[in-house]
Amino acid sequence: MGYSMRTMSHFHLIAGALAVAAGAGACADGVGPGRVAGTYALRTVNDSPVPLPGVYEPVSGTITLMAAGRAERRVRYRMTAEGTVREFAATGSFRLRGSVLELALREGDHVWTPQAELVGARITLRYPHPADGPDIVELYERR
Repeated sequence: MGYSMRTMSHFHLIAGALAVAAGAGACADGVGPGRVAGTYALRTVNDSPVPLPGVYEPVSGTITLMAAGRAERRVRYRMTAEGTVREFAATGSFRLRGSVLELALREGDHVWTPQAELVGARITLRYPHPADGPDIVELYERR
């Protein structure tokens, strides 16, 4: 039984997407993923040192970049005044283009692509505030 042109064209789109995903770990400017691999600890959020006081505020976090181009972000938030903490984790891939760190992190069904920059031993992550406030800026330093 043969395949229709429509089925074949979907197959080629999927195959192309997989090829792009497989190459996502490759980096431009001669900086391979292995050169920046490591764990970076959350130090500040909007210039305030972590842990931040209050409910729904981060108490700790890390970004881990792996030599194979994989990435993981884990942040622990204080969820109650009594101090209950919950960790949120997102995993995916990264690519480095100059100082621009391109992250594609999956948390549940959502793929998150925050703005990020890697300069020296520091990652700066910037993303919109969920309540339309000013951007949230997180600073991570390599351990």
